[in-house]
Amino acid sequence: MARTINCGWRFLMTATLPLICVIFLEPVCGNSLYSEGHQERLVSDLLREYSRYVRPVLNETKVLEVFYHMKLSRILKIDEVNQVLTTVVRLEQDERNQILTTAFWLEQRWRDDFLVWDPLDYDNITAINIPTRQIWIPDTVLYDSADVDKEPGTGIMMTNAVVSSEGGVFWAAPAIFKSSCSLDITYFPFDKQTCPMKFGPWAYKGNEVVMRTVAEKGDWSQMTTNGQWELLDMPVVAHLVEYGCCPDPFSDVTFTLKLRRKALFYVFSLLFPSIFMSLISFLSFYLPAESGEKIGLNITVLLSLVFFLLLGAQLLPPTSDTVSLLGQLLATIIVVMSLETAGSVVILRLHHHIPSRPPPRWARKLILDRLAYFLRIKGRRHAFHDYTSADGEELEGEKATAPHRCDDLFEYDQQNSLLNSQALGVSLLQQLQLEPGSYGAKDTGGPGGFMAEGAAEYGTDATEVSLGATVQRIGRYIDKLVNRCKRKEKISLVQQQWIDMCVILDRLLMLLFALAIVMTSLIIILKMTLNYD
Repeated sequence: MARTINCGWRFLMTATLPLICVIFLEPVCGNSLYSEGHQERLVSDLLREYSRYVRPVLNETKVLEVFYHMKLSRILKIDEVNQVLTTVVRLEQDERNQILTTAFWLEQRWRDDFLVWDPLDYDNITAINIPTRQIWIPDTVLYDSADVDKEPGTGIMMTNAVVSSEGGVFWAAPAIFKSSCSLDITYFPFDKQTCPMKFGPWAYKGNEVVMRTVAEKGDWSQMTTNGQWELLDMPVVAHLVEYGCCPDPFSDVTFTLKLRRKALFYVFSLLFPSIFMSLISFLSFYLPAESGEKIGLNITVLLSLVFFLLLGAQLLPPTSDTVSLLGQLLATIIVVMSLETAGSVVILRLHHHIPSRPPPRWARKLILDRLAYFLRIKGRRHAFHDYTSADGEELEGEKATAPHRCDDLFEYDQQNSLLNSQALGVSLLQQLQLEPGSYGAKDTGGPGGFMAEGAAEYGTDATEVSLGATVQRIGRYIDKLVNRCKRKEKISLVQQQWIDMCVILDRLLMLLFALAIVMTSLIIILKMTLNYD
């Protein structure tokens, strides 16, 4: 009996629940249920005999206008080292492969003559959402697509389209495109890039579907700023182009992204270090040749510049169309550094070699005299002096002022030699207060061995002759010492001439190389910065 009552209660509740909803909840849920029914009926009526493969026009001669607009959402990052795409909504540029990856919010509008209804027949419904996979959409593709993994134009998300009762279709969807962009790296890192993106229907000709622009420029008002690129402008132009393949023209819309690189990172990581390293290289000219570090410093700086050149080459596409000004600057500095190293090698060779003859007269006149005066190198002009030649002929020139003169050791006159004078022996003996008997005639090992021979020759006392012969022998030894000292002095002063020439040439090369690098750097940097403004 209880079971029968329970079943009857359930039947009563099931039968009366809709009636209760209609009576008490009609103001709340009745309209919603009623509206959903009309929308479902509307969609069913619109798509019952609808074909998404047919151009939605009642008159086949009518040209369908598609209004195309793009909003740039964000410029996030450029991974120039690994060329890795790390985000979804961005504008990213793969400079090595010259690929531009962009993310937009696309807006397309057109009229579909087959999606028209009377709002009064469907409870005043004026707009509905229909999946784009169920209606006709223009086969718009990116002409410059570089996405090899996908078909052109497939980066658009297939969102719902808003269809109005007059047949207007509005389709807004996010999209990601990979497009090829020819980069002009001439002014890197102060470069500006212009990357066009050409959109248009692939199959429909210009007399069937024509692309229209909504505004003269794209919209980037809601774009998030990027640390590497700055968007300057995004003009939009519609074209009607004839191609050789087809007799009829095709319509397209071209969005041109004008970008400017933010160069602060590259200035501090590439430009400034390169210039500073080149300036450090000039310190090698101040290093004395005896230190042996001139070549080592130049080679170290040269290798560091090559490293910066390779680092910059890794960030840029391998193209032969143009060479960046930064690369030209580094290449110029490398060439100057190579010439500087070669000049240092020559200077060190001249500095350390043992000279057999003095520098040529023209070199002494030009370098030791004029260049030394022009470069304000003091204490070097004394080296312009012609020394006596090896055969004893005296050359013309100024008197050398060496720190130690051998002539101060012994005043020697070849015409009136003190060693050939007999009076010198007696005078020297008297000055030395030597006793005549102090030398024995039998002492063959001493100066007395000359006594007999000297007496027979001069006819004088044997003791006086012995003293004169002794002084002559001493004089010959002194004469040899003086000549040897003069030869050493001559070699030393000739070597000093070569050293002075090396110092002057070193200073001259420093000025020339500094002028070359400074002028080249200023010209290239001015070119880059003027293009950047």
